[in-house]
Amino acid sequence: MEYFAKSVPNGGSKEEQVTLKQHLDDTVKCAQDFFEKFGHYFTEKEKAIIIEACRVHDLGKANIVFQSKINKELDVIKTQEIPHGFLSAMTTSPEEFKNHIPEADNDDYKAFYTAVYHHHVREDKNGDDIILNFCKKYYNPYIRDFLNDESIKAKVSGINKYLLFRNTGSISGSKYIMSCYDKNEYLHEWQEFVLIKGLLNKFDYTVSAGYTEAEDCSAFTTKYLKTSIENIFQQHGLRPVQEYMRDKCDKNLVVVAPTGMGKTEASLLWLNGEKGFYTLPYVVSSNAIYERIRDRYEYKDVAILHSDSMHYYFEDQVNETDSDGYEKYQKAKLLSQPLTICTVDQLFKFVYKALGTEIFAATLKYSKIIIDEIQAYSPSVIAAIIYGLKIVTDMGGKFAIITATFPPVLGSLMHKYGLMADNQYEYRDFSALSDLKRHWIDIKDGDIEIDRVVEDSYDKKVLVICNTVKKAQQIYKSLTEKTDNVHLLHARFTKEHKRMLENEIIKFSDSENETGIWVTTQLVEASLDIDFDVLYTEMSTADSLLQRMGRCNRKGRYIPDKANIHIYNNANGVGVSRAIYNREIYTCSVECLEKYIGRVMTESDKSEYINKVYCTDEIKDTDYYRDIEKFLAMFKELTPAEYSKSEADEKFRDINSIKIIPDNVYEDNREAISECIDIMHSSDADKREKNDARTKLDSYVISIQLYAYKKYPDGIDRDVIYGSDIHRSCIMYDFNVVDLTGAGLVLGEYERDIFV
Repeated sequence: MEYFAKSVPNGGSKEEQVTLKQHLDDTVKCAQDFFEKFGHYFTEKEKAIIIEACRVHDLGKANIVFQSKINKELDVIKTQEIPHGFLSAMTTSPEEFKNHIPEADNDDYKAFYTAVYHHHVREDKNGDDIILNFCKKYYNPYIRDFLNDESIKAKVSGINKYLLFRNTGSISGSKYIMSCYDKNEYLHEWQEFVLIKGLLNKFDYTVSAGYTEAEDCSAFTTKYLKTSIENIFQQHGLRPVQEYMRDKCDKNLVVVAPTGMGKTEASLLWLNGEKGFYTLPYVVSSNAIYERIRDRYEYKDVAILHSDSMHYYFEDQVNETDSDGYEKYQKAKLLSQPLTICTVDQLFKFVYKALGTEIFAATLKYSKIIIDEIQAYSPSVIAAIIYGLKIVTDMGGKFAIITATFPPVLGSLMHKYGLMADNQYEYRDFSALSDLKRHWIDIKDGDIEIDRVVEDSYDKKVLVICNTVKKAQQIYKSLTEKTDNVHLLHARFTKEHKRMLENEIIKFSDSENETGIWVTTQLVEASLDIDFDVLYTEMSTADSLLQRMGRCNRKGRYIPDKANIHIYNNANGVGVSRAIYNREIYTCSVECLEKYIGRVMTESDKSEYINKVYCTDEIKDTDYYRDIEKFLAMFKELTPAEYSKSEADEKFRDINSIKIIPDNVYEDNREAISECIDIMHSSDADKREKNDARTKLDSYVISIQLYAYKKYPDGIDRDVIYGSDIHRSCIMYDFNVVDLTGAGLVLGEYERDIFV
């Protein structure tokens, strides 16, 4: 009898059957080829165990129930199936394992066994008697035939003996089976399991996607990106921070450098041609860095990965920037490019120890990871980064944190959880080396002064930053009553319109002669590379405020002799629960700012300011500090499979949201939307066509966060558009695609009187 593994893509749209033997051989070869290039990151034992996992991972597919589903020549057997990963693990034995890998011990076998058993995410609710009966009837005779070995059978009695944990689908049933572990032993065995399963998944996914190489290594020998940066800076020479990071490429680093000192290029030089991930707080900032690397340095082996990256690749393909956006997106998901620009949620979800997230930690073992502007994240994400970096360094990966400001409290928390300066990493602050004098601040109580903004806009580029979308829309409306030269950018535009606005604000910033006003939210703080003449901003916490200041006189085009940063202390968006800014830190930020009012604020002043506000002794009794500690403690105590991968995504992003399409957008694009939904559910469409349709459909969508509401906001359909996860909405949506003006989605205002 011939045994098959699955149907796999062949040239995109066609599919062909692949035999089980061929799939196993291809997966092993993929692993062996990988280790020829990356083997120096791994011990000989690690390599041998991972290859052995590849050799046996799909043996369980030899069961006749599975074969009857994919082999058209067999009659379908309708019975409860045991997941093939479970059967594969039970087919192995510790004796055979140690014969293949003499240096391995019982703990290694347990990690190996668990990785094979759980290499797909399946709930494990069957009793051992059910599994045993299935094996006797549907598996043992066929695995003997497949392996041509009459002595082979599944050993059900070993499940609880060798599994580190079982995925029962409930928290109480997912705890580690063995209770004798101390924390260090538990962590070591979990890390070994993560490495084996993560790389097994990587090689399996690669082969199943129709590729032969798990990593695109084209840039590793030439170090093209590093050479390109050095050539561009050759005329004036590298800056101090760039020389430092280039020369410390074998170290973990925390580097503080003001805007304009070239820290982005410094971090890319630190990569030194090795595999890397560059993480940023926002999708829009990821897009900007990606384009900068791809276009300025002509580096094509760079990928982008975030919640909207498929849409980004689709637009590039439409605009002929990229010839095959779908394939680049697939490779980005496989983490196979030499350099990937991404948001942290794409990598650090493994801290929740959810099955299916191991590939991220395993890939980071042989990679370098850059964390840009760590202070910009929420306490839960900061905790995930700190805990994740400790795991990655323990496994062998390297990190560099690059930031314009590094709150001392973060260094203290890193030290507390095992990442110590001068031990696990080197710390260097370059603020004192900057002679830029870019900012002069004043501060007032109350709301932003509309007339003052308008007057400045006659001969300047004026940026207005508000703490909430609601306030930004109010300011925008007031400004439009006095001038036509004003635009608005925030998160409540459709993806397509937001991308238009992002491109337009960059174009406006780069223009030498244009003047006018852009009203925005914190969306632009650490994302867009824009440079305005003057900033009007609501007061925020110190870290956020300094990021906002970086959008004004960014390149130090002039030394101000009067205020070019106008701050308004009105506590908008400040509170305790679900507020944008923590009240305690906000208050401290206001108090510590007084010293710098009425004069130029130097880069050293900014470091001094952030250090005062985020001094560990001053902040350790705040909710901000307690929240970070709470999440760090939680990550330490978590055991595998307490969370599912989807739950880890939700926890990491801390977003409870729904997707909507405003009625006027829906009516203008009704035919295109229906066509996209039809393609997504068509049996004739391949994965590429369905992904393109999903991406195009998402371009009409706005995500609405629900955590501020006890129920859906008024004006949103409770039912989704047929065949999708998107709701229609009669909430007012205002946007003019010709002149790129409008308020976006205005909560509380409606297109028609009767709510849907």
